[in-house]
Formats: sequence, C-alpha cells, structure tokens
Amino acid sequence: MRFVPCGLVAATVVLVLGLSSAARADDFMKECTVTASQKMCECMSARLPADKRGDAVQGLRKSNASVSVSGNLLDPGTLSQSQMQGLNAVVLAQAYCM
Repeated sequence: MRFVPCGLVAATVVLVLGLSSAARADDFMKECTVTASQKMCECMSARLPADKRGDAVQGLRKSNASVSVSGNLLDPGTLSQSQMQGLNAVVLAQAYCM
C-alpha cells in the first residue's frame, strides 16, 4: 500500500475543479462572442451562475447552430428544460450588462 499525503490529494482536486470551470468559461466565451462583443460576454460570464453555465453553453451552441444553418432563430421546443434555464440565465445576465 502506498501513502499519499492529504495535501497532495486536495491540491490535485482543486486543480482539476479549477481547470474544469476555466474550460467551461472558455466554452461560454467562444459561443457568446459569435453574436456579442467580447466586453459584453465578459460581463455576462461574470454574472452567470456556475450551476447554469454548462446548460447555457449547450443552449447557446444550439442557438448559434440554428441561425448559421437556417438563418432562423432557435425554436425553444428543441431545447431541454435545463438548456432553456441556461439560456434564461444568459438573458438575465445580458440585461444586467446592458
């Protein structure tokens, strides 16, 4: 059996969690800047609740894809409930940042 110091394990967990949230932030910025300015997206990103970020990214991806393929706005009926809640969080953040 090998002994691993608790501090090393804790540091690894913090590093992994930090990277995953940073990656989600990058995904949000990537999708957001398709239709909004960098400055607006940074403001919105700062206001977006962490628990809604992943769903917001998925919703934005679907919205961006819909507009780029058909030129039409996204049909809300194609979103899951969590994706709709994620997009609602984006709209609230956007209203704050205007």
